[in-house]
Amino acid sequence: MADPANMKSVCFADERTDFEGELDAYFSTPPLDIGPWERDLHATCNANPQGSPFQHKIFGYRFMAEHCPVHVFRHCPFYFELNTGRHRTDLGTGGLGGWLKREPFGQALSASSDQWLVPCWERGLSHSWRVLDDNHHTVSYEKVLHRGLRGLMADAEQEKVRAGSDPERDFLQAAIAGNQALIDIAGRFSAEADRLLEVETEPHIRRRLQRIAVTARRVPAEPAESFYEALGAILFIFHVLQSVEGNGISVFGHIDRLLSPYYRRDIENGRLTPKEARELVAFFLAISDVRYGLRTPASPWHVGTNGTITLGGCERDGTPVFNEITRLMIETHRDLKLIDPKLNVRISAQHPPEFFDLLADNIVNGGNALAIFNDDVVIPANVKMGKALEDSRLYVGGGCQENVLENCEINSRATYYLNLLQVFLMGFCPDSWAFFFDRAGLQAARYEGCSTFDELRHAFLANLKAVVGAHVAERNRTEREGVRFNPCPLHSALLDDCLAKRRDMMEGGCRYSSGSISLTGIGTLVDSLFAVKTAVYDRHLVSLEDLRRLLETDFKGEDVFRNFLVNRIAKFGQEDEDIRAFSAQLFAEVAHASSGLPNSRGGRYEASLFAFRSFVDFGAKTGATPDGRRAGEPLSPGMSPSRLAIGHTASVGQILSALEPLDLTLYPVVAVLDVKLPAARGGLSPNAVVPVVRRFLSAGGSVLQINCVDQEMLQDARLHPEMHPDLVVRVSGYSSVFVRLGESIQDEIMTRTMVST
Repeated sequence: MADPANMKSVCFADERTDFEGELDAYFSTPPLDIGPWERDLHATCNANPQGSPFQHKIFGYRFMAEHCPVHVFRHCPFYFELNTGRHRTDLGTGGLGGWLKREPFGQALSASSDQWLVPCWERGLSHSWRVLDDNHHTVSYEKVLHRGLRGLMADAEQEKVRAGSDPERDFLQAAIAGNQALIDIAGRFSAEADRLLEVETEPHIRRRLQRIAVTARRVPAEPAESFYEALGAILFIFHVLQSVEGNGISVFGHIDRLLSPYYRRDIENGRLTPKEARELVAFFLAISDVRYGLRTPASPWHVGTNGTITLGGCERDGTPVFNEITRLMIETHRDLKLIDPKLNVRISAQHPPEFFDLLADNIVNGGNALAIFNDDVVIPANVKMGKALEDSRLYVGGGCQENVLENCEINSRATYYLNLLQVFLMGFCPDSWAFFFDRAGLQAARYEGCSTFDELRHAFLANLKAVVGAHVAERNRTEREGVRFNPCPLHSALLDDCLAKRRDMMEGGCRYSSGSISLTGIGTLVDSLFAVKTAVYDRHLVSLEDLRRLLETDFKGEDVFRNFLVNRIAKFGQEDEDIRAFSAQLFAEVAHASSGLPNSRGGRYEASLFAFRSFVDFGAKTGATPDGRRAGEPLSPGMSPSRLAIGHTASVGQILSALEPLDLTLYPVVAVLDVKLPAARGGLSPNAVVPVVRRFLSAGGSVLQINCVDQEMLQDARLHPEMHPDLVVRVSGYSSVFVRLGESIQDEIMTRTMVST
C-alpha cells in the first residue's frame, strides 16, 4: 500500500461541484430514525436504576460506537460524519448523543425550567438555555494533537488509582470509555474506506480512500504527525465528539497557532507543498457550508452558521501569531466565498502591517463572515476576572463573538440574554411585573417619588441587580443538576483539569467555569436614562408621571415632544462631553451590577455586550423608551449606538470616538460594535479600511463586526433574489446569504447605519 504521507491532493476547484453535490445529497436525506435505539438505551437505564449517570453514559458511548453508521465521502479527503440522527442544522443537542437529556429526569428538569423561562421570554425580558449552553463549546485540540486519545486514557487510568470515591471512579471510567468509543469509531471509518476500495475504480479516489484507511487506524488515537493528520484530527473531534456527547462544539480552535508547526515541518521535509496544503485547507473549510445547508433552499433560512476558526492572537508567552496558516485560511475562505466556518480574528498593535492589509482585503471583498477581536482589551478583561495571563492569551471565539479560553474553560457565555430596557421600564410600572418579583420573593424599586436623577438611577440599578440575581438563582437550580441531566466525561477529558480533579465539567471540573449575562440594548439604555435626566430633572420639561404616560401611549399625539427627545437631547455615539462622561459611568455600573455572582460550578458570572438577534426580538416586545424610540422598534445591538443616536449615515470617527471613554475590560465576554461600510463598488479600498481597524484598537474597542455591502445591491436583492444567490451579510453572531433571510432581518440590515471612512 502506498505511503499516505506521499499521496498528492486533488485540485479542489476541479472537484468542488462533485464534492458539494455528494455532501448535499447525503445531508438532505431525512434524519436517521433513532427511536428503536433510544428505546434500547432507556431500557438499559431502567434495568440499572442504581447506576450513576456516568455508567449510563458509558452505555451510550459503546452503543453509538457500535451501531451508528459512519459515512466516507468519495469526494472528500477527510473522515468525519457519524450518523447519530442529528438534523443537518442541529447545533449539537439532537440525535442519539442527547438521549440522556430525554430521560424522565431530564424531561422533568426541562419542564420546570420552562415554567420559569417561558413567561420571561413572552414578556421580552430574557432568554436562556435550560441547563448549560448546548452549543458554542470548544476542546483542547492541542491535547488531541500532541498526545492522542490513548494518552488521555492513560491519564485517566493513573487518576483512577488516586480516586477516593465511587463517583470519581465512575467519571474516570466513563472518560476512558468515551475516548475508546472515538477510537473505535475511527477504526470503523478505516474499515469503511477499505470496503469502498473493493469497488472503487477512479485512481485519485482510490488514493484518497487508501489514505483514509491508513490514517483512521492511528489518528486521533495517536498524536498527529503531519499537516493532513492534524487537520483531520481537528475535523473528526469537532463533528464526532458533539454527535456522541449531545453537547454542541462550535469551535475549530486556534488554527494557525496549532497547525503552523505541522505545516512547517512537512514543507521542510518535502512531505507537503504549499499548493497541496491549500487544497487540503479548501476541503477542510468548505465542509461546513454544505454540512449546515447554508446555501440550500430547502434548509430553514434562520439557521445560523455553526463553526468558528480563530486566527492571529498570540502564543502562551505573548508572542504574536501571524504565519503561513493565517494567510492560507483567510485567503482560501475569501477565494471560495464561504460563509461557514466564520473567521474570528485576533489582532493587536503588535501584529505586522501585513496582517492588517490581509484583513482589509477580506473586508472590502465582501466576505462578511469576519469578527475582529482586540487582544489588548479581551486578554486584560479575562485577567481581571482572576484568570491566569498565560491561559487568557489562548482565548478563541466561542461560536459567535463570545470568547472562551481554549483549553481550560467551559463556555456558558450566553447563559442569559437580558433586555436592559425592560428592566429599566420596570421602575415605571413595577406592578405589571409582579409575576416575576413575587415568584423571586423580591420587591421592585419604583421611580415614583424619586426627587433626583441619582435616586432614579440607583432604583434602576437596584432592579437590575435584583433581576440578575433572580435569573442566576434559577439557573443555578437547574445547572447544579447538569451532571444528572447530561454528564460529559468525554468532553471533560479533552479539557484541562477535569481528569486531575476527577470531576466532570458539568460539576466544576474545568479550570474556569464562567457564566454570563448577555446584556441587550445598552446604547438605547444610555440614551433613555440621559433623556430622563435632561428632560425631567435638569430642564424640568416634563414630569416623571407625564413621561410615564407618554411611554405607555407610544407618544400618541406628542410628535413634537418626541422629536425633541430624538433630536435635541444628546445620545451615546454623539460628540458631546456630557453624554461621553455619562455613558462611561453607566457602562461601568451596568457591568458591576451583572458580574461576580457565583454559579453552581465554582465559576462566576461575567458581563457581556454581545446580543445575537435579541436586540430585534426583544425590541419587538418592548414598549416606547424615553430616547424617542417607538414601541416594537429594535434596540441598539451589542455595545453599538442606537440608530436614533447616529442616524442612517455617520463617520467612522464619530462611531469609534464613542469608545474612548469606556472601559470595555469590564466586559470580559466581549462587547461587540457593529459597523456597516460601503462596498468596493462604491469606491472603498483596502487602504481605507486599515486605519479603521487601527483606530478601533487604539480607541479601546473589544470586538468589531463589519458588514461591507453595497446598499443598492441589497435593495436590488430584495426585488430580484435570483440575481444575488451569493450575497453574504453578517447578521449578528453569524453570517448568511442575504436573500435567504427573513424580511424583518433584511430590513434591519438595510437600515443599519452606513459608516463613511
